Amino acid sequence: MIEFVEIGEPVPADHSRAFVQVAQGSRIMWHMVRSCGDPEAGSNLRTVDEFYPFEKVSVRAKHYIEAAYEHLLMWADHVAPFKFHDEQVVNFSLRPTFTLARAALESAAQAVWLLSAEGPVECVRRHLCLIRWDIAEHRKSAADAAHKERCRQRDADLLARVASRYTEDELAPPNGYLDVLKHACLPVDLALNAADIERLWRAASGAAHGKYWPNLELQRTVVGVEFEPGHFRALTLPDSAAMVEVIEAANAMSQYAALKYLVFAGADPAALMGPASRWLLEHTTLSEDADPEVLARLAADRPEGWGDPAG
Repeated sequence: MIEFVEIGEPVPADHSRAFVQVAQGSRIMWHMVRSCGDPEAGSNLRTVDEFYPFEKVSVRAKHYIEAAYEHLLMWADHVAPFKFHDEQVVNFSLRPTFTLARAALESAAQAVWLLSAEGPVECVRRHLCLIRWDIAEHRKSAADAAHKERCRQRDADLLARVASRYTEDELAPPNGYLDVLKHACLPVDLALNAADIERLWRAASGAAHGKYWPNLELQRTVVGVEFEPGHFRALTLPDSAAMVEVIEAANAMSQYAALKYLVFAGADPAALMGPASRWLLEHTTLSEDADPEVLARLAADRPEGWGDPAG
């Protein structure tokens, strides 16, 4: 059973199912990405790696996706542990949910923006922008001058290496995570709206940073006794619909990035999904009333309707 941590009130059944679907779907997709080897000859990622054979686009893209799934797998281990018993209760609070969702969104959005480029020249340009952003953040974190200088030199070496193709202005780092998130929402086949993502990201950032306003926007308040004139005891309960919205958005961004990576690497996602689903089935404690149709789908070699590779 899934409950809110403060009062033990059960999460609505449809929201609980949504939580579990994100958890199990994340495990399957993570397994698929981890099972994908180096990009195949002739694939989009092999082509772009050959165009820029230094810091490989394929390696960085996979890193962003795996980073997103590290956060979603922590969510999965909390909401739907592999092993559980009938009396086990999973307690939820607001801020960890939004914090993990925000981290997954930010990680996956980098891969989506990178892999949505038109052609290898633009893909590498975005790749180099992200690398320069990473170097700049690494430099800021350095405590000693020598470390900072090494970071500056890495940036200078990168710019010199590609000076015949790109100007320094063309390789300016993104203007923060919100900028990347908005650009990641541009693909027409990704059902995420930039305005909605900004709203969710700001709420998740506020929740993660301990701001007060998420208490007002993302929770329900039950007013209790007046303990001082004009001051009342209050009980707050997270809005589970808002929690579903943010974790599903993080899942959608991460899943889109993962599938795009697999296709661009020359892999067959349907062929990878069968083993991943069976792996999940083998590692999960099943309830006695588990739906036989769901179990059959998980045990299949390929998802129904995903086509036959021989066809």
